[in-house]
Amino acid sequence: MTTWGEYITLPGLLAGANLSAKQYYCVKLASTAGEVVAVSASSDVAIGILQNEPADGEPAEVAVLGMCKAMVTPTDVAIGDILGPNSTGLLSDTSTDNGRVVGMAIDASTAAGDIIRVFLFGASRY
Repeated sequence: MTTWGEYITLPGLLAGANLSAKQYYCVKLASTAGEVVAVSASSDVAIGILQNEPADGEPAEVAVLGMCKAMVTPTDVAIGDILGPNSTGLLSDTSTDNGRVVGMAIDASTAAGDIIRVFLFGASRY
């Protein structure tokens, strides 16, 4: 795992809350235009993965497409698993949730808080 890859971001987004503890978590659009907040339900439509640690009102670097870092849940994640957000904003295997999809696991994980490579293909529902 020597390289993380490249990703596309949405320019001009700001943190709509203090996201300094949410690096590599899923984020969604806030009710205020141009702002993002942490995903707080598995039914939320995540627009991407936060790559920096912005405080409220600071620029938010949100990867929306391509290869990026993401934090995963304690459940096992296998290479090739289709991932979506859980209620805490971490990525998890979507086989038992409501079908919100963000990307695919490029690396495996077996421990809570593992940071893995994820190929993002945008918010969708399968």
